[in-house]
Amino acid sequence: MPRVNIVVPAYNAEAFIADTVRSALNQTAGDLQVTVIDDGSRDATAANAALDDPRVRVISQENRGMSRSRNRGMTEVDSEFVALLDADDLWHPEKLRLQLEALQARPDHDFCYTAFQVWHGEPRPDFFSSTRSGRIDEALSGWIYPRLILDNHALPSSVVWRRSAWDRMGGFLTNDQQTDDWEYLVRASTQHRFVRLAEPFVLYRQHAVSLSRRIPRVNSTELMRAELIRRFGMSAPPGHDIDREALQNFQHRGWCNFADAHCARGDLGLGLKTFAQLLIRGPYRTRTLNKFGKSLFRRLVPNH
Repeated sequence: MPRVNIVVPAYNAEAFIADTVRSALNQTAGDLQVTVIDDGSRDATAANAALDDPRVRVISQENRGMSRSRNRGMTEVDSEFVALLDADDLWHPEKLRLQLEALQARPDHDFCYTAFQVWHGEPRPDFFSSTRSGRIDEALSGWIYPRLILDNHALPSSVVWRRSAWDRMGGFLTNDQQTDDWEYLVRASTQHRFVRLAEPFVLYRQHAVSLSRRIPRVNSTELMRAELIRRFGMSAPPGHDIDREALQNFQHRGWCNFADAHCARGDLGLGLKTFAQLLIRGPYRTRTLNKFGKSLFRRLVPNH
């Protein structure tokens, strides 16, 4: 049984999957297995993932989405630790070793995550060749629910955790691909301590997105934030309190950005309605009006 099993959900990822799996196999922590869940891909994802390496297992299924693929992967593995790696992200070679050392040094912590760098696919030899110390970010370690409910610092591709925690908690929700991983990690943070490595160990690939892409009509992030607070409250576990002013700022920013996107280039009616609700409810009315004016200007003068 490998000490760590890395679950890689993949859908039509033939262009990236080999490099992603290779970055997992190149870890200096050698006792590992990679389990790729090919989620109904219509390209060469499954073939490109295997790499003719006995440490790689590819499981193909009908298309079921990211969260169900992650859950399927976890049911297929049996190891002391588990990790996630998205099919187009890359790992620094020392990532797993230093994370396992951090969890070994803190047996009362069950999750370890790291900083990451946004990446657009350009060559980054410096990222892989530079050494890491494994320095711990104490400000974002421990009981992190009050911080994680505000901003999702824990990229799924950066997280390693004890399999026993997964067994106790159950799997990812499968309702909304935009928020399922955040919900899982917030839920985990109410029951388990996290430790964060301060240095970046993940290249988080961002793809070019057309400006004409349809803007979602539902603000999934803010609706999920409200639901999480309803479920877990303002202090989880007791004594670890959310900063109320910071929460208000994050909520306002989330709804203001949603309204701005629709007013500037989406459903104008929905954008106007959301801005109106923000002005009625308050606070930050001056900030809301400034954002509203800029949104309308961008709609009327789109190429400015």
